[in-house]
Amino acid sequence: MTRSAKTRFVAAATAAVLPLLTAAVAMPATAVPTPEAKPAKTAACGALFDDFNYTSRTDPAFTRRDWSVRTNAGGPGVGGATWAASNVTFPTVDGQKVMQLRASTNGTPGGTTHAQVQQNTLRFREGTYATRFKFSDTPVSGNDGDRINQTFYAISPLDYDWEPTYSELDFSEYLPNGGWGETGPVNFVTSWNTYQADPFDGWRKSSRMPWSHNGWHTLVTTVADGHVKYYIDGNLVGDHTTDDQGRSVYPRRNMTLNYNQWFIDLGGHSGATSVYVQSADWVYYAKNETLTPAAAVNRVAQFRNSGVRHSDTISC
Repeated sequence: MTRSAKTRFVAAATAAVLPLLTAAVAMPATAVPTPEAKPAKTAACGALFDDFNYTSRTDPAFTRRDWSVRTNAGGPGVGGATWAASNVTFPTVDGQKVMQLRASTNGTPGGTTHAQVQQNTLRFREGTYATRFKFSDTPVSGNDGDRINQTFYAISPLDYDWEPTYSELDFSEYLPNGGWGETGPVNFVTSWNTYQADPFDGWRKSSRMPWSHNGWHTLVTTVADGHVKYYIDGNLVGDHTTDDQGRSVYPRRNMTLNYNQWFIDLGGHSGATSVYVQSADWVYYAKNETLTPAAAVNRVAQFRNSGVRHSDTISC
């Protein structure tokens, strides 16, 4: 992939949460990362579940539960585009209350809007991540063909080039109309070591699924024992330990949790305004606990069957 990971950090850290990110971890002395030893096992310490049952982005419960909506300018995506708070809504889709992210473009930077939602606190690292996610191959209005990216990921700050504790896990980056050299629908899962911003050079391991993912899918990722394992609908699609040069891609520091949707560029646009949406039905994270995809989904079913819409018991 050709995009700069630097822009992904800017996307993850809104102006409201930058102080949290920069203060969270002291800087190491060396600027060149070295391979990591296999991490020791840690004890399970709670979980986060959210059913995204909110009235709107201004619902007090939404912000009280550590969620925020991005409005600050910057990458990734089209320079000059707006990260619009109004692009985040909570409609009912296919019978379920969801968090929906909208992105639109008329083919100009000024007429392009992106969307992002994040958990603000750096507390996600080892454990099991899961979400039920609806990808869209076509716009809900306007012409198709835009090179858009529909994503769910965890990310830490990058405080300087080749910062050795930088961590990023892309649980899904779905490009329904291609991009980054791809001409058709493709989904990437990627684990990062680190990078330098300019000229861009980064170390990561990526797995590629070059087919349509249109519709609902369950994404599960486990981070344990030196392995980052990515599953889609229970099928293992990536098992990452090191990049092709033997450098560890296992996360080295805590991260934030994020959803966003943005245009890679405007080269595929035609006609007037096109609008794309992606939806998340729920999210679940079990800290320091490795679950099978079926077990993670069962945990979510237990919450929902009991009428629980949100639970946060993360204690470490």
